[in-house]
Amino acid sequence: MTTKKKPTKAEEAPWRRLTLDCQMGVAETFAGVLLDEGALGLETEDDETRAVPGRAMLPTGRALILATFSRVNGLEARVGARLQKITEHIAKARDVDVSWSDLFAEDWNAIFMAHWRPFRLGRRVWIVPSWEREHFFVDRIGPGRAPLVLHLDPGMAFGTGQHETTQLCTEALERHLDDVGPIQSLLDVGTGTGILALVALRLGARAAKGTDIDPVAVKAALDNARDNGVAATYVANADLPDAQGPVFDAVIANILAGTLIELVDHVVGAVAPGGRLWLSGILVEQAAAVIPVYEKRGLKHLATAVKNEWVRIDFMR
Repeated sequence: MTTKKKPTKAEEAPWRRLTLDCQMGVAETFAGVLLDEGALGLETEDDETRAVPGRAMLPTGRALILATFSRVNGLEARVGARLQKITEHIAKARDVDVSWSDLFAEDWNAIFMAHWRPFRLGRRVWIVPSWEREHFFVDRIGPGRAPLVLHLDPGMAFGTGQHETTQLCTEALERHLDDVGPIQSLLDVGTGTGILALVALRLGARAAKGTDIDPVAVKAALDNARDNGVAATYVANADLPDAQGPVFDAVIANILAGTLIELVDHVVGAVAPGGRLWLSGILVEQAAAVIPVYEKRGLKHLATAVKNEWVRIDFMR
């Protein structure tokens, strides 16, 4: 029999990762408590997000929450006590499994730096992480518009440009510039890191606004706007899409099909007469449910673009 040596303080992981498996109906409750207890970031997989290609399928009706915490004494006991209180008051919450694991700095850094290299988004935009900033250079050889570079690191907020839906939306922005001209004012619903708004601004949009219910995303988007020199023409907050009324000549909503249907009146209410609306975050088989909901609000369906299992649906008001 061998005895595993207890790690020294220097060897201990600086973060702890909590994995919580629960019924979907109580996932938001658990997530709120974890944030209240100091979670640095949350990732939730459920019946909609589990449809993302490459992810393991979860049983229907279940949600998996991954929460990252700084390592502090008594963390597991403190968080466990809060979770226990939820199970005592909400019957659905009693069917829950919780586990903890270590997360080392080299785990994040090695993964990001090994697999997250500069890449082209659309025809012109290059996404470059900060650790490549001093070494990356791109130029145009031959005719065509000059390439554009955005500096963006992976982090707690969604949106680094590699997902098919982000690519579809970027292609729409580029095509709008070529066919119609620069966007005057863009609204990016569910802005995440702000990537689509930043792309639009670099493509010549006069102003852009991002909205997101996640305060981590709002902060990340504002930071990224500053880092890319467009802070003067970009704002981000937790407003509903139509908080300013129908004033945006272009609106992008790259979220999830269910949320797009729930927010239809708010999204349509932000689009100015004659304006364009691009919806994504939608699987191919979900498009038939989304299109008529927006057509009933007076929008004209222009086209549907497909990339692998995902679609972008184009409308005009």
